[in-house]
Amino acid sequence: MNLRNLTVLVILLLVALFAGLNWPLFTAPSEINLLFTRVSAPLGLILLAVIALLSLLYFIFIAVIETGALIEIRRYARQVEQARKLADQAEASRFAELKRYLEQELSALAQGQSDLKAHVSLEAGEARKALSLEHDTLKSQHTEISGRVDQKTEQLKGELLARLESLERGLASDVERTGNTLAAYLGELEDRLLGRAGGDEAADEEA
Repeated sequence: MNLRNLTVLVILLLVALFAGLNWPLFTAPSEINLLFTRVSAPLGLILLAVIALLSLLYFIFIAVIETGALIEIRRYARQVEQARKLADQAEASRFAELKRYLEQELSALAQGQSDLKAHVSLEAGEARKALSLEHDTLKSQHTEISGRVDQKTEQLKGELLARLESLERGLASDVERTGNTLAAYLGELEDRLLGRAGGDEAADEEA
């Protein structure tokens, strides 16, 4: 019970108390003018009846208003509950859709990772094969180049030895020619010296 209803009840109780204390006056008959006629009736009782009727109408009006308000509140509560349920359902639907989307994205990501790993493995295998082939090619080229270098080295060594032998033969020939020339020159010089010595001796004998 709110303050307004409590105030009305207090006023009614005071009126009832006042009527009880002055009940002989309220029940005393008096002539009442009803505009078209005159009647003899207790005015106090009529006023009390009017007050009681108005109070009853007031409480009925208040009850109707409160009942309507309760019905409206319940209707609003049902609408709010339905809205909350719809919001929960929509939220659950969004969560479910988000979950499906995330699952799809994770699945696509996992598939992409698998494809990437397979591609990387394939590329690594091809790279290893290419490196192995390149290594074999480089090894064969190195072997071929080594063979060519060894062959060229042997060829140059043979040519160098041949040139050295030719130089040795030429040097020996030059040394021999020089020795012969020197021997001839020494012989001629010795002959000259011997001839000059014999002339000197002949001159001494003639003298």
